Amino acid sequence: MTAWRALVRATLGLALLAAPAAGQEAAVRLAGVLVSARDGAPVDGAVVSLVDIDEAVLGQALSDGDGVFSLPPPPPGAYRVRVARIGYESWTSGPIRIDSAQGSGPLRFEIPVRPVALPDLMTTAQNDCPTTPEERRRAFELYESVLPILASVSRTEDLGALRMRMVRPVKVWRRGQFLYGYDTTMVLSSRSLPNASPEHLAANGYAEAINDTLTTFYAPDGDALASPGFLATHCLSTAKAGDEVTAGLAFEPRPGRADVVQVAGVLWIDTVATEPRELEFRYASLRPFLRLHLEPPLRAEIQSRFRRPRFGRTRIVESFFGGSLRFGRIAGDRWVIREWRIDRPILRYELMTGVHMGTSVTPVAIRVTTSGEVLEVVPP
Repeated sequence: MTAWRALVRATLGLALLAAPAAGQEAAVRLAGVLVSARDGAPVDGAVVSLVDIDEAVLGQALSDGDGVFSLPPPPPGAYRVRVARIGYESWTSGPIRIDSAQGSGPLRFEIPVRPVALPDLMTTAQNDCPTTPEERRRAFELYESVLPILASVSRTEDLGALRMRMVRPVKVWRRGQFLYGYDTTMVLSSRSLPNASPEHLAANGYAEAINDTLTTFYAPDGDALASPGFLATHCLSTAKAGDEVTAGLAFEPRPGRADVVQVAGVLWIDTVATEPRELEFRYASLRPFLRLHLEPPLRAEIQSRFRRPRFGRTRIVESFFGGSLRFGRIAGDRWVIREWRIDRPILRYELMTGVHMGTSVTPVAIRVTTSGEVLEVVPP
């Protein structure tokens, strides 16, 4: 497979929507095919989005080697179809009328195939990164080699359900305070790692919170790594491994991205088999997130219990927080995230009291862990 074909098949940019509900799964799908307007060749590795008149995305799918795609059946109405492929200009159809999945029949779209100079774009668009052009070229060669796998590991809905072992933190009230324990459960899921879309991660970062209980931290999964948003927000470089057959693709937040939680880390790649093995990452720019989202409720709690407490600077060691993903084959040539772990921060506090000093409070970031492991595939 040529480098360009690998990039086309990888398809950066758009994540598949969550799997349909059980009732929809049995419904007739809206099928279609993409072909080149120039020679009628199938257009594979393209993300096909169905959008309504308000530009809201109602469904997305990836075209296969024959250019075929299928989408959840939308309500009757007028829609457009948007097609995006890495290395090529995006394309949007004119308005089409869909009365029902059964009545509409297969859709056929002739796509103008207009390549863009992606390698030059990749190596020059990161000129604000602290790496040389030669280093960026080596990093992008590694990145390109595993793009097809990265673009597919998060898309497992068609395999059936994944039986998983999940370990999650549980908040319990004990001895006058909330403490964290852990609960192990078996679940069936369409995706091995619940995550936000690449677009959401690029725009809002890898964490969001309403309060301590509703804090969510995300991981750079396959969809995130294989997206233009990831390249737009991260600098790529190489990292040395401990053996001759493994290479590291390192990533760091681009300069000027301290306003949201970002990720930095290394994707370890088997260069003989050209396969990703493990991703190790840590969260960056955590302190502004804690100050904005987690410190206010903690301060309110302390102020309700103590008279005029004095607050110190939050103590946090950012290297404690991050996670890892392990990739593996699950069914023939299909890949999934077989194991994952996310270590996220929560805030606790330390008190010092005295007759003359009053009450001094130091918020402390401690780690709680959520993890998952795929045990088997349950066919549909």
